[in-house]
Parts: sequence; C-alpha cells; structure tokens
Amino acid sequence: MNDVIGTILEAEAKAEEILRSGEQDARQILAEGEAAAERKAAETEALILSERQKRLAAADRAAEARYHAICAEGDARAEALRTACNDKIQPAAEAVMRKVLDE
Repeated sequence: MNDVIGTILEAEAKAEEILRSGEQDARQILAEGEAAAERKAAETEALILSERQKRLAAADRAAEARYHAICAEGDARAEALRTACNDKIQPAAEAVMRKVLDE
C-alpha cells in the first residue's frame, strides 16, 4: 500500500513538474513571439519609411522636370512674341514720335 501511495505521490510530483515546465515553455514561446512581432513591426516601419522617401524623391524629380519644361515653354513663347513684335517696334516708335512732335 505504501508502494501505491508512493507511486501516486511520485506521479503527482512528476505531473506538477510537467505542468511547471509547460508553463515556462509557454512563457518563453510567448516572449519569443512578442519579440519577433516587435522586430517585424520595426522592419516594416523602416521599409515603409524607405519607400516613402523613395516616392517623395521621385515626385520631387518629376515636379522639378515639369517645372523646367514649363519654364522652357514660357521662355520659347516669350522669345516668339519678342520676335513677332520686332518688326512692329520701329513703326510704333515712329508713330509715337510723330504724335509727340506734332502736338
């Protein structure tokens, strides 16, 4: 009978040890999972920031190119207007001079 009680007590002690070990393993797995999740979140945040910077830089380059294209177009139009008006400047100046001198 003492052997049976001893075996039962031994089994209970072993069960408690298995339970404690399982709880410790569970805490360790949870901690590792949380650490992995934090690392993954940090990696994802860094990736998002990097992608954002790349896209902003690309948008800046596109805007700069568009700005220069618009300026070049404006310069070309202004030069065309100046060229078109060159042959009218002399007659206009003469007309102003006549008006000033005739009055």
